[in-house]
Amino acid sequence: MNALYFILYLGTISLLIVGAQLQVLKTGLVCPDWPLCFGEFLPLYMTPVFYESLHRFLAGIMGIGSIVWGVVSYKRIGVRALLPLFLIILQSLLGWATFSYQLPTITTILHLVFSLLFLASLEGTKEISFQDSLKKDWNPRLKDVVGFFLFFLVLQFILGGILRKSSLLASCESTMEFWQCWQKQAEIPLAGSLSLIHRMLGILTTLSGFFVMSYLWKNLPKWKWAAGLGLFFMIGQLLLGLQMGRSSSRELIIWHFILALGSFCTLVYLLVRLRKTEWHFFGRAVPTYLNDLMDLFKPKLTILVVVTVLVGVFLAPGQPNIIYLLISLTAIWFQAAGSLCLNSYIEREADKFMERTKERPLPAGRLKPVVAVYWGWGLIMGGTLILMMSSNLLTAGLGLLAALSYLYAYTPLKLKTPYALFVGAVPGALPTIMGWTTVTNSLEGMGIYLFGILFLWQIPHFMAISLYRKTEYSMARFLTFAQTHSSEFLKLNIFLYSVLLLLLGLFPYFWGWRNDGYLFSSMIIGVILSLVGGGGWLAKDEDSFRKWARSYFWATLFYLPLQLGVLLILR
Repeated sequence: MNALYFILYLGTISLLIVGAQLQVLKTGLVCPDWPLCFGEFLPLYMTPVFYESLHRFLAGIMGIGSIVWGVVSYKRIGVRALLPLFLIILQSLLGWATFSYQLPTITTILHLVFSLLFLASLEGTKEISFQDSLKKDWNPRLKDVVGFFLFFLVLQFILGGILRKSSLLASCESTMEFWQCWQKQAEIPLAGSLSLIHRMLGILTTLSGFFVMSYLWKNLPKWKWAAGLGLFFMIGQLLLGLQMGRSSSRELIIWHFILALGSFCTLVYLLVRLRKTEWHFFGRAVPTYLNDLMDLFKPKLTILVVVTVLVGVFLAPGQPNIIYLLISLTAIWFQAAGSLCLNSYIEREADKFMERTKERPLPAGRLKPVVAVYWGWGLIMGGTLILMMSSNLLTAGLGLLAALSYLYAYTPLKLKTPYALFVGAVPGALPTIMGWTTVTNSLEGMGIYLFGILFLWQIPHFMAISLYRKTEYSMARFLTFAQTHSSEFLKLNIFLYSVLLLLLGLFPYFWGWRNDGYLFSSMIIGVILSLVGGGGWLAKDEDSFRKWARSYFWATLFYLPLQLGVLLILR
C-alpha cells in the first residue's frame, strides 16, 4: 500500500509539473491525435510533443493506479476510497474534452484544481498512526491556521492559472522587468487588476507564511519537520520572487510553481493529520471560532452549488470573460453561503433534536444567533450587488430568488407538509440555470433543461435521505414522506423518479443536441440508477430497507456528476 501511495503521489506531482511546462511553453494540445501523438506512444526527443505525450502517459499510469488503490482501500475505509478514482475519471473526461472540443481557459483551471483535489483525497485515504500522548496538550486552532493558509494558497494557484492561460502575460515574459510589466498590466483595467491582486496576494502569502510556519513549528507536537519544510518553501519563494523581479524567465516560472506545489503538499499533509488525529481522540472536530463560522456557511454544499453553476457555464454557447466569471462565481458562493447561514439561524431550535445537528454552533450555544443573521444577510446582499455588476440582473435576480425561496418558502413548509420537498427542489436547481444566464443573459433551451434535470434528481435523492434519517427528522418535527407515507409508497416513487431521470437524460439526443455516444452513455448511467432504485423491493426488514436507502443516496451522488459530465463532453 505504501509503495502504491508513493507511486500515485509522486506521479501526480510529476504530472502537474509536466502540465506546467506545457502551459509555460504555450504548447498544449500540440498533438493532432489522441491518445497517441503523431502516431507515437512516447517520443524520446525533448520537444513539446514529448511533454504532451509524457503528460498523457503519466495520466494513464495514475488512472490504473487509482483503480488499484480504490479496490485495495475499499475494505478499510468504505466508499471514501473511491474518491481518488472518481476524481481521476473526471480528470480523464476533462482532458479528453479539452482536446476534442478545444474547451476554454476555465477547463484548464479545473484540470489543475482536480489534480490538487486528487492529491488531497489520496492523502486523506492513507492510513496513519496515532500517538495517544498528543491528546493531553492538543491545540484545536492548529487546523484552522493550516486550513486558512491553504485556502489562500489554492486561490493563488487559480489566479496564477488564469493569468498564465490568458493573453495578459504575452508581453510580460522573460525580457521585461518586473515593475515595467506590473505597470503595463495596470493599464488593462480588469485583467490588470487581477494580475496585481495575484502579485500582492503572493507577497502577503509568502510573508505571512513565515509567521504561520513559525507558529506551527512552535506548537506542533509531532510534525515539526513538516513546518520546517514549509518554512524552507517560503524562503525559496521569497528568493525566487526577488529574482523574478529582475527577470521572469520560463525556468523561474516553473520553479515558482514547484515551490508553491511543495507548500500545498506540506499543508495538506498537516491538515489531514491534524483533522484525523482530532477525530481519533475526540470523535469530532474540536470547535473553534473559525471552525464554527465555516460550519454556518456549510462549505461542502456551497462548493456543490458553484460546481453546478460551472456546468451551466460550460454548456452555454460562447466563451465567457474568465475574470468576470471568477467574480460571478464568488458572488454566487456568497449568496448560497448567506442563505445557508440564515437557514442555520431559522432551524437552530429544531437542530437541537437531531443527532447530526445538535453540536452545530447555534444549537450548541457556541455562537450567538445574531452572528448568523449579520453574516447571512451581508453575504446575500453583497453577492447580489456583485452579480449585478459582474454578470447581469437576470442572474442576480435568480440568485436572490433561490435564497429567499429557500428561506421563506421551503424552510417553514418542512414543518407542515412533506410536499415541501418539491418547493425546496426549485432553489436547489436554480444554480445550473444561473450558470447559463451568466453567459447568455437569457432563459432558453439547454439552460431550462438543466434546471429540469436538477429539479427531478433532488426528489428521489432526498426521499432516500428521509428514509435512513427518519428517526432524526421525526425528533426535529420535520414532515417528510418517510413520516407520512408507507414504505411501499417510497419504494415505488424512488423507482419511478429514477426511470423518469433515465428518460429525461435521453432528451438531448432526441432533440438533436447530442450524439450517439451521449445516448448510450446516458442510458447506461440511467439504467444503473434505476436498478439500484428498484432494489428497495428486495429489502425484507427495516434494517435492510435503511441500508438500501443509503445505497441509493450514494448512487444519486455518483449519478449526477456522471450525467452532467457526459452531457458536457459527448456533444
